[in-house]
Amino acid sequence: MTKKIVALGGDGIGPEVVNAAIQVLEAMGLYIEILKPLCGEAAIKKFGTPFPKEAMDLTNESDAILFGATEQASVFILAYLRWFLDTYANLRPIKYYEGVPTPIKEPEGINFLIVRENSEGMYPGREGDLSLLAENLPDYKDRLGKSFADYGTGKFAIRIFTNKGCERITKFACEKARERKAKGFPGKVACVTKSNVLKESCGLFQKTCEEVIKNYPELKYEHFYVDDMARRIVRFPKDMDVIVTSNMFGDILSDLAAELMGGLGMAPSACIGDKYAYFEPVHGSAPDIAGRGIANPTASILSSVMMLDYLGMKDRAEELENAVKEIYKEGKVLTPDMGGNSKTSEFTQAIIKKLK
Repeated sequence: MTKKIVALGGDGIGPEVVNAAIQVLEAMGLYIEILKPLCGEAAIKKFGTPFPKEAMDLTNESDAILFGATEQASVFILAYLRWFLDTYANLRPIKYYEGVPTPIKEPEGINFLIVRENSEGMYPGREGDLSLLAENLPDYKDRLGKSFADYGTGKFAIRIFTNKGCERITKFACEKARERKAKGFPGKVACVTKSNVLKESCGLFQKTCEEVIKNYPELKYEHFYVDDMARRIVRFPKDMDVIVTSNMFGDILSDLAAELMGGLGMAPSACIGDKYAYFEPVHGSAPDIAGRGIANPTASILSSVMMLDYLGMKDRAEELENAVKEIYKEGKVLTPDMGGNSKTSEFTQAIIKKLK
């Protein structure tokens, strides 16, 4: 059965890297239909909105969504994909490919997965004036015994952790660890919090992890504080298997970890919910190089690998990933961020040639 994919380029280099991924997917002769509704900066010029109704309707009817990057124009698109479609599990694989320049001395064998809670925590940002808290919670005292009024003028940010959110992301991480164990990985889940300081919110996350993992006796469990985990990712990257953590911590740790595999130009991601899933490179819109034809489409192409796997096309996903591996192993056709001088289009065509 043909799968329907909606491609949303977004802003900056987003349309360029998504277009590269589309060319590769179309060259593979897959049972997919790729729809390309206008969105982002280009849609504003024509429709006055970054996310026209046609694009939204197609997104709602799709089997999977391929997204590019967000600048100010496409913030609403990202918010829609993440919160309105409830794609709560953000998967960010950290995998080194031979030939990719990296600051790590011996990167061969790095292969782990960060599972980031994608729907709550500090995001999408619930902020305001401290006076609101002082007025509405006059009797609240923090661990120092101070009220909100004692702090004077300023701003606040609220961090939300729910039982449902903590439980479902932990289950998702455990299922991924189980899948990886079947492929020969350790079958280990590392819960990352700051529960020594944030005893209520991070405490709930840690407690939930400890309860859920009891249903997976075949898996190993560890807990680390986020500052310690940041150090361990750099120092002991090959000891990692599956890391599960909250929204902001996962955002920060996965960007740090991306440097182990060569930088954000290499880092793919998947955001998966119970009904919908979208796939996007971890990198941003990079407006400084937009339109110059030198953007690295690897992260978008590897996000497409994750998408094919999600759609049940595991053999074709492996075929595409192997093509990427060969290009980097040869080191002949690389974009400037990887030390080469090839254009986005040249890299894309090199991948296509490997697939034929």
